[in-house]
Amino acid sequence: MNYTEIVLPYRMKKAVLALGAQSKSAICFAKDKSAWVSDPRGDLSDLGDFKEFEKRIKLLQKKFKIRPDIIACDLHPEYAATKYAYSLAKSMGHRARGIQHHEAHVASCAADNNIKGRVIGVAFDGTGFGRDGNIWGGEFFVGSIKGFKRAAHLKYTSMPGGEACIKEPWRMAFSYLYGMYKSDMKLFRRILQFRLGQAVSCSDILRQMIDKRINAPLVSSMGRLFDGVSALIGICGFARYEGEAAIRLEEAIQDIERPIAGGKYSFKYKNQDDVVLIDWEPVIRGIVKDLKNNVKQPEISLKFHNAICDMIKDTCKFLRKKYKINKVCFSGGVFQNKYLSRNIKLVLEKEGFDIYAHKNIPTHDGGIALGQAVLAGV
Repeated sequence: MNYTEIVLPYRMKKAVLALGAQSKSAICFAKDKSAWVSDPRGDLSDLGDFKEFEKRIKLLQKKFKIRPDIIACDLHPEYAATKYAYSLAKSMGHRARGIQHHEAHVASCAADNNIKGRVIGVAFDGTGFGRDGNIWGGEFFVGSIKGFKRAAHLKYTSMPGGEACIKEPWRMAFSYLYGMYKSDMKLFRRILQFRLGQAVSCSDILRQMIDKRINAPLVSSMGRLFDGVSALIGICGFARYEGEAAIRLEEAIQDIERPIAGGKYSFKYKNQDDVVLIDWEPVIRGIVKDLKNNVKQPEISLKFHNAICDMIKDTCKFLRKKYKINKVCFSGGVFQNKYLSRNIKLVLEKEGFDIYAHKNIPTHDGGIALGQAVLAGV
C-alpha cells in the first residue's frame, strides 16, 4: 500500500486516524505537522473491498505505530467507514468525530496546498450527507481548516427513488422539470412526453414520491444537476458506470477548443438566512427552450458548462466582497471535468483570484480522509 505524505500548514493538536468516505476509500493518519494518505481503493459497500479496508487500517497502524487520539469519519450514519470508525474508537477507548463530507473536501484541498488562513471553498460532487439532514453536493464555504461555514449552495430539488437516481439519471431530469412546471400540469406533461417518454408511465408515482417525500430526499448536488441535464437533452438516461451521464455530457463539447466559446445559460441568486441560494430554474428553462428550437446537444452542453463557470465566478465575487477572501479552493468529483476545471481557472484568474486545486491527492472522495483528519485535529 502506497502513502502520500502531506506537510500541514498547522500543527495538529491531536493525532487523528481518518477513515474516509464510502467510495474510492482512502485512510489518513495525521500527527504534528504531517499527514499520510493511502491510495484510494474500492467501494466499501462491497464486502470484499470492506475486508481489504480493514486490513489496510491494521497495516497503517503497524507501519506508523499509530496511537490516535481521535478517529475521524464521514457524517453519513450509514457509511460502512462511519460505522467502523465508531466501533474502532470504542474498542480503543477513544472518541469518533464525524466530519461533514464537503467541508472535508475543501479542507483537503487547503491542506494539500499548505494554505494558512481563510479560503472560499467550492465543493461540487454527487452526494454527501449534509448538516441539515439533506443531501449536499453543490456547496460554497468560507473559512479555514480550523472550521468552515456554508455560504452558498444550489437550490434543493428531490431525488425520486433516492440512490436509484444515480443509475437512472432520467429521474433527476423528471425532478427538475416537475419542480418548475408542477403548477401547470398540462405543460409539464407535454414537456415530459417531448423529452422523457420513459417517465410518462410512472409519472404519477414519481410525483407522489416527491410531493409526499417518500424515498425522495432533498438534494443540492451539482453532480445530480449534470445527470439531469445529460438525461434531459438525450445523452444518458441510464448510467452503466459511475459518472457516465456527466462524462458523456462533457464529451459532447470536447471538440470545441475555444475556452469560453458560444453562449451560456444563467442562474438566479437570492439571499436566504445569510446564505446565497443558487437557483437552477433559468438554466433548465433555457435548455427546454433550446430543445424546442432544435439546438444540438454539443451547443446545449457548452452553454451549460459555461453557465457553471459564470455561476462560480459570480458567487465567488460576491463572497470575496462580503468576507474579504481572495483565495479559492476547488474539490469534489465534478472537478474531474477537464473543460470545467480549465475554464474556471481562466475566468477566476482574470478576476484576480488566487486559485487552488489538488496537487498531491485526488479531488474525488479519495482525498476526503485528509480533510477529515485536519478538521478533527487542528
